[in-house]
Amino acid sequence: MKNRILFSAMFVCSAFALSGCDSSSDSTAEANSTKILGGKATIVLPEGYKIMPQDMLEKKYTQAAQRPKEAWYVESEGGKVTMAFSMTTNPMKESQLPKFAEMMKNQLSAFSPHVSEVTVNGKKMQRLQMTTPDINNPATGIYNVMQFSSLEDKLLITTFNSTDDLKEKYSAAGVEALSSLKY
Repeated sequence: MKNRILFSAMFVCSAFALSGCDSSSDSTAEANSTKILGGKATIVLPEGYKIMPQDMLEKKYTQAAQRPKEAWYVESEGGKVTMAFSMTTNPMKESQLPKFAEMMKNQLSAFSPHVSEVTVNGKKMQRLQMTTPDINNPATGIYNVMQFSSLEDKLLITTFNSTDDLKEKYSAAGVEALSSLKY
């Protein structure tokens, strides 16, 4: 009897301790999250990212139709490492994302893209990874991870980019940031 009471007390104390650990990690992530797209979503950006000023956004993304709504960059790297967010007007349900990702893979086949499905905060998303040419430095490339998701039944494209020379330094943190997207 005493052992059963002791075991029950230990179990309850362990459960409280574990639940306390879980909630603190959630609150830490929430405290470090950045509101994006006018507060429609949040993401935990790695340290060192700053919001890209409009003039830099226009210079980096010269075609207005393809310019993201919002971008963040590692200031110390001069725009060679970015996270961009494009909330499109294209209707897109979560169930349509695999087909859309395959279509994008086919359109970008010259760059040998790899598509994968991920679940981020309970939402199914598609990721497309590839290296594209760097028009500013043809000897190197730009590593891209595009994440396709459905926000308010519209296509949201979240992209991590870095030049090849900075890929090893920043890509793991960039992909981890993509995995923190919440809405």
